[in-house]
Amino acid sequence: MSVRQPPVSDDFAAEPRSVDLRDYWSILRRRWRLIAAIALVGGLAGVGYSVARGPSYTATAEVVVQPVTEGPLNQQPAQAGSQVNMSTEQAIAQSEPVVQQAAGILRVPASKLESVAASKLSVTVPASTLTISNVLQISWQAKSRRAAQQGADAFASAYLSYRHHELAGQISVLEGTLQQQINSLRAQMETQSARLAGTVSASTRQILTIQLNQLSSQASTAEAQLNALPTYNDSGGTMIPAVMPGKPSGLGRSVLAGIGLILGLLVGLAVAFARDFFDDRVRDATQLEQCLGAPLLAIMPSAKAVAASDQRQHRLQSAAVAIAADPDSSAADAARILRETVMAVSSRRDLRALMVIAADTSISAGLIVAELGVALAQSGKRVLLVASDTQGSVLPQIFDVGENAGLKELLIRGGDPEAFTQSPKQTAGVVLPTEVADRLTVLPSGQGPAYPLSALDCDRMANALHKLREAHDLMLLDAQSGAGADIFALASHVDGVIVLAREAHTRSKELMALRHHLGQVDAPVVGGVLVRKVRSGRSQHTSVQPAPAGDRPAVAAPEQAPQPEPASITTLLEPMEDAPTITFPVPSALKGTGSSRPSDQGA
Repeated sequence: MSVRQPPVSDDFAAEPRSVDLRDYWSILRRRWRLIAAIALVGGLAGVGYSVARGPSYTATAEVVVQPVTEGPLNQQPAQAGSQVNMSTEQAIAQSEPVVQQAAGILRVPASKLESVAASKLSVTVPASTLTISNVLQISWQAKSRRAAQQGADAFASAYLSYRHHELAGQISVLEGTLQQQINSLRAQMETQSARLAGTVSASTRQILTIQLNQLSSQASTAEAQLNALPTYNDSGGTMIPAVMPGKPSGLGRSVLAGIGLILGLLVGLAVAFARDFFDDRVRDATQLEQCLGAPLLAIMPSAKAVAASDQRQHRLQSAAVAIAADPDSSAADAARILRETVMAVSSRRDLRALMVIAADTSISAGLIVAELGVALAQSGKRVLLVASDTQGSVLPQIFDVGENAGLKELLIRGGDPEAFTQSPKQTAGVVLPTEVADRLTVLPSGQGPAYPLSALDCDRMANALHKLREAHDLMLLDAQSGAGADIFALASHVDGVIVLAREAHTRSKELMALRHHLGQVDAPVVGGVLVRKVRSGRSQHTSVQPAPAGDRPAVAAPEQAPQPEPASITTLLEPMEDAPTITFPVPSALKGTGSSRPSDQGA
């Protein structure tokens, strides 16, 4: 038994992933349903808020604040055009005393009115570019037109009443002060008059006469001010009553719905990008290469990807091998690309035995092995397909080979490995060309229970694969999906591993864990294959249901079976007239190589 030599690596390192607008657009395409749902919820929330709030009306009363141009409030002589401090008046109009007076006018509890005044009362000063405005606009918001009008008028009246009370109080205080001043002056005048009557000195009489005249003048001035007090304007201003509003104020239902829709859209975008940031599912080839540390070999259409977990429950109907059933389909073209990359890598690194592993149970490695095996046989390679999936390989079903004896019997009883192999004549009811059937061999799983794990890692397995290498150019082994223990037992007997990942399903952590475990058993990862998820409207080859055993027509011998005319390489490369042109990304394994696609017909 020869010892396997580790193949030379390609020193592959995935390029750092750059972010561009296409990355954001792909996120929007993936998450558009979530974004639309949250935006719709936001719009409905805006409509619901508008309905729950109900209509709202706003009425505005105006107060022309009169400045005091003359009277007791001026310490200096009156100045024409004097103005009041409107900022102070704004604060007074919203103060607690004014609110309490308005509550009395409206006949509502003062505490209740104070609690809603902060949100429903507004006092503003209109801007004026020509003169300084002395107008207060007092607005009140309510559920009805009448309530809005009454509220605005009540607060305007309360403000004027408060200002009138303050001015009247100041006049009353000044009136008392002037009356006391007059009384004091009159008392001093009587005293001076008595002194003047009892004085005989001419100089003294002259002094007392001057003082008496001064007191008389002061008394006359105070009496004139006292007599002028009733003429002062203490009303505080003029009120212009509010007009009953004709339509609701504020934002309408459609505007609120639009605002809710925009806010919902923003929230939806944030949630979508957050979910995509924490979602580690494989979305593209670059992400697959980064997780595996190996190049992308091909991108396969989903077609009829059968979950490996379903294979353990019941026998599945075979899916057609696209490269044999529909050579002109996109799936067949993808299989040819996979064949080219595998041949290039295996030739450069001298790989003879490859194991195909699905990173999770959403895809079956047997289907990809069947596609690749037929494609390699078409290119002239002698290919052996080994049904080594311990949970139930689909290879015997796809190629309709008997399972009377196979890998299980070989590992248990021993013998010549070639005696257990079979040459398939058809795949899922599609007859294989003679030159393909002659170069394709299948080693079925065999009958009986699943063979123990120790059998896969024994010397008998290694000797069998060593003998089979001599008779075949390439051997492909399908393995159980996931990171099962039998995968690592088989990994010690192969030259390389091909990892399958399903777009938008396989997680990066699963690929990283598989890569880590393969590295521990010294199993090199040759590359990865990305299986596209199912998309509606894409052209895919359909599954072919094999006829029951009793009704299935007998397959003619290879030399007598009607064979389809092999397609030439020119025909395969020329696009069909009615078929759309399909382009595929060049896999990383082919970048920099000058090899062309080998012919699909036999050598």
